[in-house]
Amino acid sequence: MKKWGLLLLLLIVGCSSQEGTEEPADKQPDNDTFSGYVMDQQENSILVVDKIENNGGSPIWITGVEKDMWLGKFVEVTIDGPVAESYPMQAEAGEVSVQEPEDTEGADLNENQALASALSEVDRGNALAVESMTYDKDQDQWVIKMRSTVTESGTEKVMVPDRNFEG
Repeated sequence: MKKWGLLLLLLIVGCSSQEGTEEPADKQPDNDTFSGYVMDQQENSILVVDKIENNGGSPIWITGVEKDMWLGKFVEVTIDGPVAESYPMQAEAGEVSVQEPEDTEGADLNENQALASALSEVDRGNALAVESMTYDKDQDQWVIKMRSTVTESGTEKVMVPDRNFEG
């Protein structure tokens, strides 16, 4: 009888120690970090899209950023609070830092400037992601390929002349 009581006590203690320790599956931890290109902006919000993947890239609207010219910049964002699991995802900015691109040999523009110029020429309504970005030295232009993260519309190719950029 004592053995059964001890066994029952061990089962109760073992099961109760697991209870309440796991977070619900839909709760996101605070202070996530996202990085990607700023593909759109509205007032104090920016749309950050990570580099392209087979399924199109992961866009997230970040609110609470300073008013600035963000379009085309590669940023790293620390999230302050939970992430809304909508599409695109949504979150409040904790900290936003711009990652400066390396200089491209022979080019006047850097990647951020070339992408900003390309984004001014396309419809940004479908949350675009960068598929590739290269500088063609022979043609003295940037070739930027973007794809929608929402639809299967294919790749959009934009040619950006490599001229000094103001902005």
